[in-house]
Amino acid sequence: MAQQQGAAAPAKKSTTVRAPWHVRAAFAAAERFAPGPAAKVLSKLWFKVPGGPEKRLRGKAPAGAEVFTLDCLGSEVWGYDWGEGPLVYLVHGWGGCTGDLDFIGASLVANGMRVVAFDAPSHGNSGPGPWGPDYSNGPHLVGAMSAALDKFGAPHAVVAHSMGCLTSVLAMREAGFDPVGTRLAMIAPFIGGTSGFNDTLGAIVPVGPRIIGRLIPMAEQRADVELSKITLLDPPVEAPALIVHDKGDRPNPFRHAEELAAAWPNAELVGTSGLGHRKVLVSPEVNRRVTAFITGR
Repeated sequence: MAQQQGAAAPAKKSTTVRAPWHVRAAFAAAERFAPGPAAKVLSKLWFKVPGGPEKRLRGKAPAGAEVFTLDCLGSEVWGYDWGEGPLVYLVHGWGGCTGDLDFIGASLVANGMRVVAFDAPSHGNSGPGPWGPDYSNGPHLVGAMSAALDKFGAPHAVVAHSMGCLTSVLAMREAGFDPVGTRLAMIAPFIGGTSGFNDTLGAIVPVGPRIIGRLIPMAEQRADVELSKITLLDPPVEAPALIVHDKGDRPNPFRHAEELAAAWPNAELVGTSGLGHRKVLVSPEVNRRVTAFITGR
């Protein structure tokens, strides 16, 4: 059942930046005159981590948390383990970091939960991944979650944002953990698949069918994945799930959350207004709803 709420919240830096007008105009023209070269450019830019090593988002371990490092794909993944109680993983999205989920993590610990948060390779405080400090991909984020599962074990719950929603579920499946008994709080979920890829890319630059038709095979070859099979929609997840998504989210449209809520049999959809893709993470009302869902209170 979808519900709606709105809340004022402090601004958070965006990790999905719309290209300047002249760049958008160039790609609009390239759809007609040069779709091949445009696809080659986008096949590289798609995997570039926003901000780069010097400007990337970074968090810090809360007071009382234990900092840890994990080996992941030849990279050193940084994270922290905080609190006592049922285990909850906090999983950031593309271009994000542990700091994105600070408010929710603090609320969970205050309510008797233990949280484990980590930065994916080439993100936050972690070292560069297999593609160096400037580039990453979805499988690298899956690898970080897999490394955390290897060390800390199956979770009571997962709170994830954006691409972290997709990669956390994929990692649990790959690790052999059936998510059916895990409470999943999916915030602004990136649902994956070709539709997720098209819409998120389209939020940055205009891309038509001639560019997309060339771009998808390039991206799949580079990341060694088949986009149509990397999705949250199929197979559906039967775990209890809370999906929180803002109706004005630009990179991950609200209709994707509606599709996900329809596909997952035990999901509740909460729609917000005026929070966008990242302010939803620091909304007091969203924090309250997520905490209540995870703790069952």
